[in-house]
Amino acid sequence: MKVGVLVENLYDENKRTEMDFRINKYTLKCLRTMLIVILLIWLMNFLHIFIVNMEIMSRGVAITSGIFITTLIFGKLVDLHKAWVKYILVAFTICAITVLGVTLTYHTLLLSVLPLLIATQYADKKILVYSYLLTLISTFVIVMGGYFWGLCDANMLLLTVDPISFYQDLAGKSVSFESINANPWYTLPMYFAIPRCILLSLMLPVIQSISRNIKESEKYAVTMKQLSERDEMTGLFNRNKYLSMIHDEYPQMDKLCVIFFDVNNLKKINDSQGHEKGDALITAASSMIMTLTDINRKAYRIGGDEFVIIVENPQEGEIDTLLQKWEELVALKNQKTEVDLSVAVGFAYGEGKEIDKIIKEADQLMYQKKKEQKKKKKD
Repeated sequence: MKVGVLVENLYDENKRTEMDFRINKYTLKCLRTMLIVILLIWLMNFLHIFIVNMEIMSRGVAITSGIFITTLIFGKLVDLHKAWVKYILVAFTICAITVLGVTLTYHTLLLSVLPLLIATQYADKKILVYSYLLTLISTFVIVMGGYFWGLCDANMLLLTVDPISFYQDLAGKSVSFESINANPWYTLPMYFAIPRCILLSLMLPVIQSISRNIKESEKYAVTMKQLSERDEMTGLFNRNKYLSMIHDEYPQMDKLCVIFFDVNNLKKINDSQGHEKGDALITAASSMIMTLTDINRKAYRIGGDEFVIIVENPQEGEIDTLLQKWEELVALKNQKTEVDLSVAVGFAYGEGKEIDKIIKEADQLMYQKKKEQKKKKKD
């Protein structure tokens, strides 16, 4: 039960914030790639590899590049952990796609799906709905704006690559464009915008399913990681996690404080009063140790009755306050229960690169304290 609760606590806002940060960075990376690709397309058109109207192409690429560059600068200036950042990134992306859609019309048709795919990464229904609604608006703007200012979207037989004004001037008075499409504000939404929006909506169930699968996979991964790193009985980090941290993470820290805790007389209590009483002491000790943890303080159960708290870059006076709180918790606990909890505590400071030395010193001080407590009890 405790492990399940801890898993749920782990998969909380902090986890979501870290996930958003990771995805926001990846989204910015995608936008940088898009900017490079768009500039390459413009260059190929300039070299006449493509045959799109150069004025329209340049206008669309210039505005889109400006939006992308603004977005990339925005990404550098803000904290990507913030929940609202993803909404801004999606909005900027849709704006850029809308500009390309208006100018280059049918060439950018598939890009309308991109914001939905970006939103899917976040495994968040709100951002997905937000993206879809903005994409619907974008679709109408692309259809109507593309008709009046973008490439003339007639058919592939004619290879139309110029704006409608070019064909009006070319035809002169011999062709009445008003007679071909007398009411574009009605026909274009009915024949283009609305059908595209409906087809786009057909993708939503698939995208939502992908989003749910991502979320479930992430929960499963968190659960598996939790089970591999947490002590089932106490909920503290286990010995495996402890060994991993002192090997990979703690040597990188500037300063550390290692605090050892050892429950006294556990074997005697198990033998005389039963293992249930002994387990109750272990649970009580671990619960109190858990209250001392924070973002820079991790607690581990490294043996049956041995616990460790490692404080990363402790502030002045932080350890004294921590140990004072510990004494108060023990005293309060012993006032309420029949079996007193006695714990030997030892601690040591040092640089992260000396983690092994610090652990050894703290361990020795703890055992020295344990001997003193036993001797005092005999006297």
